[in-house]
Amino acid sequence: MQQTKTRSMALAGLCAALTAVIAPWSIVIGPVSLTLGVFGVFFAGAMLTPGWAAASMGVYLALGAVGLPIFSNANGGLQALVGMTGGYLWAYPLMAALLALACARTSRLPLRVLGVLGGQLVCYTLGTAWFMYVRGAGLWASLAACVFPFILPDFLKGLAALLLARAVQKRMR
Repeated sequence: MQQTKTRSMALAGLCAALTAVIAPWSIVIGPVSLTLGVFGVFFAGAMLTPGWAAASMGVYLALGAVGLPIFSNANGGLQALVGMTGGYLWAYPLMAALLALACARTSRLPLRVLGVLGGQLVCYTLGTAWFMYVRGAGLWASLAACVFPFILPDFLKGLAALLLARAVQKRMR
């Protein structure tokens, strides 16, 4: 049991570190950036149990909150968590836990993809609601700026994370 807990803790730390390294790599395409951080979130969800996946992303958020420049576009600090894109960041632990729950229930890739889609829905719902609140923007304008351009790229990042996690897990056995 202790070995499993130690292994899970180490994997959670590695997933948080991976997300911290890749998330600053972003492309600004409007008020919301296209970031590789979503890949890290989905990878954590595919590699860990729901609790550890959420904890991993919680550690990532805590590291960014104290000022490390690990959010998109190398931002960090509390202002990033309460700014117009903060809702997307707050969705990360839920996204990871949701995918981890799907992965714990099935090994079938098509069903795990539903976990990715569910994670995207959580992210877009929380993030866009927060964006609308902070910016005072309407629903359709917010969806056009914050959701529609990201659906396919985020889905592909989720699929890539599932496939990479499967390959890594095979190697770890």
